[in-house]
Amino acid sequence: MTWRTQANAIVRICYFHGILGLVRSPVFFVAIFLTPLSFLFFLYVVAPHAVLPFGVIGGLLFSALFTGNGMMTDCAYLRLERQLQQVFITSPLRPISWVLGMALAELAFTVPALALFLVVLAFVVPVSGPTVLALIGVILLTWLLATSLGFLLSTFFHTLREIWPVGMVVFTALSVLPPIFYPITAIPANDRWIAYLSPSTFASQLAASAAGLPVPVISVVPALSSVPVEVVCLVALTGLFTFLAMRLARWREP
Repeated sequence: MTWRTQANAIVRICYFHGILGLVRSPVFFVAIFLTPLSFLFFLYVVAPHAVLPFGVIGGLLFSALFTGNGMMTDCAYLRLERQLQQVFITSPLRPISWVLGMALAELAFTVPALALFLVVLAFVVPVSGPTVLALIGVILLTWLLATSLGFLLSTFFHTLREIWPVGMVVFTALSVLPPIFYPITAIPANDRWIAYLSPSTFASQLAASAAGLPVPVISVVPALSSVPVEVVCLVALTGLFTFLAMRLARWREP
């Protein structure tokens, strides 16, 4: 297959699995907004002025991170229940095209939520063109990292019953525990470096910096608070997760 045929296949996978699903089942819109808006409402009630901007940033990143959970669930279901992955990988379609098509489909599901949170952010803090571009860059890197991890995990499931607990543990750990919905200052100063063990912390700090929110220097490892270092780390981690997904994923049943 030529690159044009591969690109056409990617678009078709994205359309049939992502866009068409949203059009046919509008209830997905409610499901996409529900969890991040619940967190945001809770933060607004508790501390409307101090934490709300971080909550909106958290809603953006939560939506991007949970594309990984959707990727893991959908790819595992299509492989185990529908045997669809085996059909694609034995066809002229390249594995990377299958993964990218599915990842774009998951992104299509979250575009309405991402757009809503960007609009809300504009009412909370001053937002300029460069700010929006920087936030979009962080969101895209987060999406690529999360979907790569989700696809990698999906290839190791043996039954559908394994999907829910693994997804809740992994992606809750990435999207709720790190300082995404709350400022990193809520963590004791000497322990803040621990938050950087999660790749989502780099994304949240970069997004906060782009929105003009205060990002404190990490006293133990000051370099972690540098925007260029955070960019390099997020790009490197995204590349690593993508590489691992391509190299370690189980394309065929043992």
